[in-house]
Amino acid sequence: MRAADPTPTQALPTIAPVTARCTAVRANEALPALARAIARTKGDSPLAPVTVVVPTNAVAVTARRWLGLHGGVAAIDLVTPARLAERLVGAELAERGRRPVSTPVIDITVRGVLRDVPGVYSAVADHPSTVSAMRDLYREVRLAGPGAVERLHESSPRGREAARVISETAARLAGSWYDEADLFALALTKLAGHPLTDPTIAFLPRLETGAATDLLGGLATTGSLELLVETTGVLAVDAGAHGLAAAVGTVLSVDDRPPATRSDASILSTTDADEEVRHAVRALVDAARADTPFARMVVLWPTDRPYARLVEHHLDAAGIPWNGRPGTLVTERLVPRFLLDLLHIDRRGLRRNDLFEVLADLPLLDPAGGRISVGRWERLARAAGVSRGEHWQPRLHALAARYRARTDDDRGAEAERAEQLAAFVADLRRDLGPVGRTRTWAQWAEWCERQVLRRLGSGLLDQLDEAERLASDHAGVVLDRLRHLDAVGPPVTRREFRAAFAAEFEAAPGRLGRLGDGVTIGSLAGTAGLDADVTIVLGAADGLLPPPPPADPLIGDDDRAHAGLASSDARAHRIHRAFLGHLASSERLIVSVPRGDLRATTERLPSRWIAAHLPEAPVSTVGSHHAGLVTVEFPASAAELRLRSRAIVAAAGSVDALELACQHDWVAARGLRLRAARRSDVVTEFDGDLTALDIDHLARPMSASQIEAWPACPHAYFVRHLLGVRPLDDPTDEVALSPIERGNVVHTTLDRFHQLVVAGELDQPGPDGWTSDHVRVLVQLFDEVADEFERTGRTGRPAHWFLDRRAVRTDLLNWFTLDGETAAARGARVVHSELRFGWDSPVVLPLPDGRRLAVAGFVDRIDEQANGDLVVMDHKSGNATKYARIEAADPTEGGTRFQLPIYAAAALGLRGETPGRSSTRVRAEYDFFGRGDYARHGYTFDTAVWSTVEHDLGEVVAGIESGLYPAVTEPPKYQHHIDCHYCQPDGLGVDERYGEWVRKRHDPRLARWFGDESAGDDHDGATA
Repeated sequence: MRAADPTPTQALPTIAPVTARCTAVRANEALPALARAIARTKGDSPLAPVTVVVPTNAVAVTARRWLGLHGGVAAIDLVTPARLAERLVGAELAERGRRPVSTPVIDITVRGVLRDVPGVYSAVADHPSTVSAMRDLYREVRLAGPGAVERLHESSPRGREAARVISETAARLAGSWYDEADLFALALTKLAGHPLTDPTIAFLPRLETGAATDLLGGLATTGSLELLVETTGVLAVDAGAHGLAAAVGTVLSVDDRPPATRSDASILSTTDADEEVRHAVRALVDAARADTPFARMVVLWPTDRPYARLVEHHLDAAGIPWNGRPGTLVTERLVPRFLLDLLHIDRRGLRRNDLFEVLADLPLLDPAGGRISVGRWERLARAAGVSRGEHWQPRLHALAARYRARTDDDRGAEAERAEQLAAFVADLRRDLGPVGRTRTWAQWAEWCERQVLRRLGSGLLDQLDEAERLASDHAGVVLDRLRHLDAVGPPVTRREFRAAFAAEFEAAPGRLGRLGDGVTIGSLAGTAGLDADVTIVLGAADGLLPPPPPADPLIGDDDRAHAGLASSDARAHRIHRAFLGHLASSERLIVSVPRGDLRATTERLPSRWIAAHLPEAPVSTVGSHHAGLVTVEFPASAAELRLRSRAIVAAAGSVDALELACQHDWVAARGLRLRAARRSDVVTEFDGDLTALDIDHLARPMSASQIEAWPACPHAYFVRHLLGVRPLDDPTDEVALSPIERGNVVHTTLDRFHQLVVAGELDQPGPDGWTSDHVRVLVQLFDEVADEFERTGRTGRPAHWFLDRRAVRTDLLNWFTLDGETAAARGARVVHSELRFGWDSPVVLPLPDGRRLAVAGFVDRIDEQANGDLVVMDHKSGNATKYARIEAADPTEGGTRFQLPIYAAAALGLRGETPGRSSTRVRAEYDFFGRGDYARHGYTFDTAVWSTVEHDLGEVVAGIESGLYPAVTEPPKYQHHIDCHYCQPDGLGVDERYGEWVRKRHDPRLARWFGDESAGDDHDGATA
């Protein structure tokens, strides 16, 4: 701690000691000094009882084990100051009806004080951060001694307000509750009349001011106390230490010896934190191979992020036992995480993203008792257009109804799952209730226990590992404590209960393992007094060591200094003392320096403490992860051993040797095969060659879109139509009406209108086309369809839909006028709308080899002209430009478009005729009605057209049956949208994929479809 002179309010009385002694020792001399002090105190009676006061339980275990290894000792009791005070007066406080105060009790009381008289905190009085910050300050001030709150009150207006809340909180708790400050105060009073009879030794690697130090001063003035204080040579003990020293009759001064330095320490410079931890684990393995027990090794860091989690995971991967507080927090374990998420899941109205984040993270049960199929439910929620809380029931039920109404495929199972999801959400909402609903603390605790058993299941809980089981047990203990808070506070909302539940885990027993069982890991700030042979300090870079001071939102450093509280840089001083203690006491010290932070893409400089305390220590630099891997003498894990051997062989440059080295590692062997195959000039099994598989592509009828997919991009055809993988659309991403839904609105409206015409409920178009009555019905149907789409969340944001709805209606009416004129000129009548074909009765197209290809789909509309000819229409809402070149001379546009021929074949099938052998003339056309473009592009089928279609279709079918599915991409270019989600599923461009296609397009097997004339560097024919 920083040296400080006592202020007038901190004046310490000079009391003559009964029997007292004070000794300041170096860190490496502390435990031997403790052994000498115990021996001196016991004298000729080795079984004489001696009480040793230590700062933490970890120091107690370390001291006991060291004493046991160096001669042994009996009849000593190692206790912390708080535990000693509890022994002295805990029973007395319990007899008075006072109970130990818990975090939720303090929070409830602080929240009540802020609610009754908020003062300057009125704007943030209910915010959880305000309550937690005030709770922490309350504890700190209480432990700083009886005069701290008065001094804080006198410091400044900010300090006055904080002191007011602290004083009122203490007054409200005083009658029924007690904390450590109450224990210390009452114990100090009791010692005055009933001093301890057993001699006491205070073994304090660090000594700070506060109530605990006051208790030791009371021991010194009323009984026998020997004080052992560890010094570092650079930091003075503070006013509390001076006061305690005065109580024992000794004045502690700043240790004027030079700061500790070492030249035999090792400094390791690595690329980043991940590489630091890898080398730390390797150093532990090397030390173990040199006969150093794991129990005599320590790995420390200045900040938990990112080191705590990295150390935990790398030690587990290497199979090295460890003990300490892991990077995985107790609240990240299954049961606490489940309850925290569940209590908070509808904070924004049970949004789809929030629900599925929880479902994907936790193995919950569905209403039937089985595990939830999260992927299927998530796809259904997207398909239903669910994004906000009010969407779940109406949109999922509407989706289920649409699936059941479809006859082209079997969607009954999907409809069932959609209704299961709707039932699950409804049940969850019933359990949660309104966000503002209040329950008693006991009711909330019972609710949580019921949810754990119901939604996680007892079977899963029985299979938890040790860490998860401890976290589950602690969650149960927390709920037991919370259920008794009804005597303290009124019923609370779910949010308030969650805040109290989470606050209890801040002091959760997150430590795993036992000290002395494996490597000890932890933060430098809490390791004073540990004794080890090998100490590894990670993160020795500026900005990490020392760590930046935390900011106190309630009071400033001047207020803290006036009140006698620790300054904002007290943690840095504590870490400095611990660092110097390990520097002096550890037989082997390794200090690791990260040169950069890959997470923040920043460079780092070595800590200034290295220059101050390790100026002559040798520095070893590891250039990269690869360099460290190939030079390590003994890998820390089987994975490292495998990687090192592969890296060494690969560095030799022999592909054959590398394949030989990987022959027994099928993962690496297949990886090498994949890499070599993708770098080759031919299509392989890793990029589209499935010729070895026997696939019957023509077993089921094919749709026009499926046939057109292969010439556009064989890879997309394979993934979409053979694997059944589709891109996922997120309804929350749709700002305006999407092109697909725009077309669906128009198609649905026209289908309902045309069905009325076909059924005779509306007249066919007359000599003047469609009449005003037709227009009125069409507008009515459009409004009904638009409302349905809006209710099911398929229209984008309301503001955009307001404009899009008017635009679509205008386009539809303008097209309707021109359509009526065309129908009148042709003397046409509507005979079919959304004609379903190919499933109930076959529709086939001939192939050049004599086979017939079964096709299926829906024809938007079929008209019959006055002369008996048929007109097939395919409604389009997109841009007509790319269809403008279609004509009878090239009816499939180079074998890329087959909708019109397939629809024409379906129309002929109605009359029992087949393509190329019919007497009926058929005209097929794309019918555009989007954004002012009302063009019609098409042609009339004759024998020559059918012959061309037969040839082009045969080429595509041959390509599909070839078993070759390379990714045929366009050259990389700037683009506003993704043309093919299958070629760039990450949306980051096709540079790498296009490079592969440039190499592989020369495969002779592809020449028939993707020859050089259509696949050059400026290729723009077959596109993704």
